[in-house]
Formats: sequence, structure tokens, C-alpha cells
Amino acid sequence: MFTLAHLSDIHLSPVPRAKRRELMSKRVFGYVNWHQGRKFVHRREILNLITSDVVGQKPNHIAVTGDLVNLGLPEEFVRAAEWLHHLGPPARVTAIPGNHDAYVRLHPEAGTRHWRPFMEANDEGAALFPTPATRFPFVRRFGDVAIVALSSAIPTMPFNAAGKVGSVQRAFLAGALDDLARAGLFRVVLIHHPPMRHQAGWHRGLRDAGKFTEILKRHGAELVLHGHIHAQTVHELPTATGTALVIGVPSASEAVEGRIPAARYNIYAIAWTGAGWRVEMVGRAVGGPDHVWECERRVLRER
Repeated sequence: MFTLAHLSDIHLSPVPRAKRRELMSKRVFGYVNWHQGRKFVHRREILNLITSDVVGQKPNHIAVTGDLVNLGLPEEFVRAAEWLHHLGPPARVTAIPGNHDAYVRLHPEAGTRHWRPFMEANDEGAALFPTPATRFPFVRRFGDVAIVALSSAIPTMPFNAAGKVGSVQRAFLAGALDDLARAGLFRVVLIHHPPMRHQAGWHRGLRDAGKFTEILKRHGAELVLHGHIHAQTVHELPTATGTALVIGVPSASEAVEGRIPAARYNIYAIAWTGAGWRVEMVGRAVGGPDHVWECERRVLRER
């Protein structure tokens, strides 16, 4: 059995003090928004509870599906890298970017390059599917489980949080899913934005959701994990190789008394039964100022 923990939308706080020149962009709107309310919703002490709990659960691997930072300030990326290392070593943690991690156009040396060890294929994954020059998708393999990591993070105009995978990534994704299926592996796809068209509007959704979903339908996947909408959601997508479970998770830093659901993460126990794959999901959420509890447990797939 392989256990995979899934966290998303970290929104690491507190936000560093921004210089005036750093606010001469879309950041100024986010900076005002943060100080008017978001800082009361996304709190570091809540994230610390979740972080300690997931580390204590000792899953085989941890997936973080984006929005580690808030305004894309250079110092935020350094702090997020420190948090990732606290979560676990790169061999046990996979991260992908979200729209807040691409809040403005930023030279990679000042941004996500600090997370690069967490955003690379491992040797076993690269042997099955070499990472393209675009760096996404990359594949990590752990026994019978393969993780396919994508980026839907693109810079957008103010008041817009949309994402896009793009034709190049979609083409590589199709090839990767086929290669992994031939190897008989359980395929987990990581993406920040919800992949199905009805899950979010044009200003917040995946702009090529229809084309992306068609790739999944034609080539198949067993589990698709995403964040972005800060909600626990479970959808089933029929594909050529069986049903794909498409699951979103709330933010890992939302305050219990916030306007939206409390911080939560999920752990998936994945096992081959001889007749098919069994997937059990355990949800763990912040239940108060000092504890995390098991809020849900259910078998999502068994055959």
C-alpha cells in the first residue's frame, strides 16, 4: 500500500513588507486585499497545525498543488522553500505552482527556482517519461504509483485568477499517461486549477479545461488532485481506461472561524487488490486552535 498526502493553497503568511517599486503592478491590488481581510483567513498558526499533523502521519509521499505564496514577492519564494523542506525532503515531497506563484512575471531565479528540487522527476519517473525542456509535465514513480505533475500557473490581469495548461503540456501529458498505463501503474495527475469546465468560471477556471478533460478521457488516469477553489470536492470522470477520481482539497491555512471551510488535507491509501485498485481517502481538518481531527474516511474505489 502507498499513502499519498495532498495539501494545497498554502498562502504562506505573514506577507513580507513590500517595497514601493514591487507594488507597481497587479501586486498592489493583492496587497490591499491581503491587509483588508485575507490575512485573517490564511493564518500561519493554522498551517503549522496542519504541517505538524501531516508530518506526524508519516505518509509515503506528500503532494502540494500550488499557491504557496500570495503576491509573488521574491522573499515569499524563499520562505516557501523553507516550509517545503520542513514538510519533508524533495524525495518525499512533490510541489507544483499555482496562480499566486505566477502572480506577476518574475525571473525564475527570483521565484520558483528555490523549489526546483521539489519540482523535478525522480530517476524512476524519468526512465519511464523523460522530462521535456518545458520542465512540465514531469513524472515521479514510487513502486506501482506514478505522479504526473503539471503547471497551470500563468500571469494574468488584475482580478483574474485563471490558469492554462497549453497545447505543449497537453501533448506531453497524453504521451506520459499512455507510457504509464503500459507499465501498469496507478496514475496520479497533479494540477492547481480544477480541471473540469463546470468547476470554476472563466476568470478563475482552467481556460483549456475542455481540451484538458478530453486528454484525460482518451488516455485515462486514476486520480486527479487539484486545489484553487478552496473546497473539498469529489467528481468522477469516465475515461477510456476506467473512472478517474477528480478531487479538490481546501486551503491548508484557512482559519477555523474564516468565511470559508476550515483548513484540511487528505491522505489517500492506494493498493492493488489483484482484481483492481483500491483507494481510500482520509480527510484531516483543523478542529480548533490546537488540534487536527479525522473528519472523513471513505473508500472511493474498490474492485
